[in-house]
Amino acid sequence: MVVFSELWLSTGKNYYTADRPLQLFLKYIGFKGDEDLHRLGHYVSTKMMETSYWIDRYARPTLRKWGTTGHEVNYVQVSHDHLLTLYDLFNFGVVSKSLNNGKNLTYHFVSGYIISDAGIFCTITVTEQTAYALMKYGDEELRDRFLPYFLRQERPWMGATFYTETSAGSDLGSIETVAEMNRGRWRLRGLKYFTSNVGLADAAIVTAKPVQAASGAKGVATFFATARRDDGSPNWRVLRLKEKLGTNTVPTGEVELQDAEAYPLGALGHGIYVALEVLTIARIDNSIAGLGLARKALWEAALYGSQRRAFGKRLIEHPLYLRDLVEMESRLQANLLLSLVAAKAFNDAADEVPPYSGSYHYARLLTHVTKNMAAWTSIELTRYAMELMGGIGFLEEFPMAKIHRDSLVTAIWEGTSNVQSLDLAEVFFRKGIGELLMEELGARISALEDREVRDSLSEMFESEVKSVIGTAIAEGAELHAKYLLERLGLLLSSLHYQRWAEHASRETGENWPLALSKVYLYSAVMKRNVSSGLVRQAGEGLSWIFDS
Repeated sequence: MVVFSELWLSTGKNYYTADRPLQLFLKYIGFKGDEDLHRLGHYVSTKMMETSYWIDRYARPTLRKWGTTGHEVNYVQVSHDHLLTLYDLFNFGVVSKSLNNGKNLTYHFVSGYIISDAGIFCTITVTEQTAYALMKYGDEELRDRFLPYFLRQERPWMGATFYTETSAGSDLGSIETVAEMNRGRWRLRGLKYFTSNVGLADAAIVTAKPVQAASGAKGVATFFATARRDDGSPNWRVLRLKEKLGTNTVPTGEVELQDAEAYPLGALGHGIYVALEVLTIARIDNSIAGLGLARKALWEAALYGSQRRAFGKRLIEHPLYLRDLVEMESRLQANLLLSLVAAKAFNDAADEVPPYSGSYHYARLLTHVTKNMAAWTSIELTRYAMELMGGIGFLEEFPMAKIHRDSLVTAIWEGTSNVQSLDLAEVFFRKGIGELLMEELGARISALEDREVRDSLSEMFESEVKSVIGTAIAEGAELHAKYLLERLGLLLSSLHYQRWAEHASRETGENWPLALSKVYLYSAVMKRNVSSGLVRQAGEGLSWIFDS
């Protein structure tokens, strides 16, 4: 019998335990996994990958607006395997373990790297956001009534976030959805243009402006709304589903709110902060899951190169192919570590409420940087992994094409690079986090053991980062914000990667961490050539791919 491993070579690998760099990074940040993550790594490889590939190609969600008796039902139909996969994933604790005792958000973020399918994990992300906001900002009565639905074992509730409108994407201050108190109940009216997980969601987080609220972002309030009213009738209408380039394993559509019943989350005047805090979870998810896509693509390209022969030897035996893999691996590892550092920082500050402390804003800054770095890394690595596999990588009959299509959204969802740049500038200059970050960067660069790396990053810090900060202060931050975002991303990823490599080499006695870190510095940060000896040494860091 022909099996899926004929189409996807890493089938059967454990995407959690067999990923040695991931295991080293998690130990480094102090995260300890459990048996559920072990089982999840096997489940994704052996079951979820084939199911998500099949959904993307042959079983995309479909909207059925009308029932047989002529009434509007707004039924988003998905395959039985689609639903079963989602419920299987929830049973691994990918949402519940972040809400129960301990509230470990890092567990949720790590699960995103393992799952990484941009559509499937989008359903999990928006469910996490919905439950998180309900738990943290809902009043006691609201929590007691609805939170248990998200935590139950059998058919737990799913969530959604209804933010985007035709005139308001990242600019939440421009939303036109209205919230009005009527007969003792908040009711929402408006059109939400881009709503992921629509039709599957049992509840949603919705942004709206109360009547006579302040203009702009200060007037935004955040609400919790269920898909059904108290009388059982639909609380919103699904107008249509979107046709998308990728992420076809999550239904995305347009929703009309017609006096939808809703409950405020937190103080009305703090609605914009609640909405953006919820969005921060999705930005971290976006970063780590995007890199999970890159990991799967690179794993596949490496296995393909170990079997495919050309010009008398295996592709992996050609120095140029090995160099490609080594440079891609260094980029993936550097940005995965930075994403995990950002995830841990947010997890540690997640108990804070507005007005936030410097720790929360520092975590926010890291989130903006890593979201941008991870998205671009995911897109480029999945694209080049396709190229390394030649025509096979380009064919839709194999999963690699889907992985690249899905990666493209990571630079768009939860704010484009321009939006991340503006948000970075706001927290860097207006919240005063820039000064704190500069002090930390200077101290950590000086503490590096490798003189060459230390001098290179110190030069970049002084001549590029400090220079653009001075220009931004003199000319205005907006024009220069993206360059600052890019420079900080390269500096932070290389710095954290080198600190880890020095630690790992001392702990394990292996040289490949230092070699890969230097490959990243040369190829991605400094745009310099790398030597054959360095490539060979760094290549030892890929041996786990073939041994697992």
